[in-house]
Formats: sequence, structure tokens, C-alpha cells
Amino acid sequence: MKRLLLASVLLLTAALVATAQTPSAQNKDQITEITLERTTCFGTCPSYKVTLRRDGEITYEGRRFVEMMGTYQGHAYGFERLAQLIMAQGYFNLKDNYSRPITDMPSTITSVVMNGKRKTITNYADTGPVELWGIEMTIDGILKNAKLEKVKDQQATPRK
Repeated sequence: MKRLLLASVLLLTAALVATAQTPSAQNKDQITEITLERTTCFGTCPSYKVTLRRDGEITYEGRRFVEMMGTYQGHAYGFERLAQLIMAQGYFNLKDNYSRPITDMPSTITSVVMNGKRKTITNYADTGPVELWGIEMTIDGILKNAKLEKVKDQQATPRK
């Protein structure tokens, strides 16, 4: 009985030690920033950029053919689930560029920062795979539900 109790305590201790992580280890492999930028086309395609951060901060820059022109900041919900989606869809294994031989179409540019390194994908004329499209749509959904306030361009929080 003592051996069983001792073995149980040792297993529990080993499990706790194995799962306990230092703060730097907990941050390993974490996505810290996600951006989506939509560019103009020959017509009236909306042009804007949205940046999401792990702490829930969101920055939106409306450029052309959008209702919200200028810079907005606020908070958004869903970063962690979006980060999980990005990993599940294999974002870091996707090509850096998707295009086709046509002109005057918009691009959607996404980028994700993980471990201090940025991966950027340019998706011209919506040529990329459905996995990329799903990520783009999810970012737009988070933007739609965000609580944003307009700020003067000079007051926008500068980021690296």
C-alpha cells in the first residue's frame, strides 16, 4: 500500500513538473500579432488594414471605399481562437504568394507573427486555398464585432 501511494505521489509530481513551464516557455510558439490588409483594385474595392494583438488590442486603418475612414483602435474578442484556426489550417506551410494572370484585382495580404518571426501571404484575386480564405473571413468577422473608437492619426499607438 505504501509503495502504491509513493508511486502515485511520484507520478503526480512528475506530471506536474512535466507540465509546469517557465513564463518564457509558455510564450514559445505563441502567435502575438495577426494582420489583414485588403488592397484597392481598378474599381471600388474596399482598402483597409486591421491588426490584432494577443492582448485583445485592435487597430484598424480605413483607406479607400470603406465606411470607416482613418485610424480606429479598440478591443476585440477571438484572438486565441483565431490563432488556433491559423495553426489548424497550416498557415505557416502555405505558399507566400497566390496569384493568377489577370489584372486590376485586389490582393488580400495576411501576416502572422510567431516567435518574433513574421510570415506574410499575398492572395491576389482570391486565388489562395480555402484554408487561407477561412482565415481571412474570420479576421473580418472579428473586425466587424470589435469595439472601435476613431483616433487622430498622430494619436494611434505606434507599434514595431
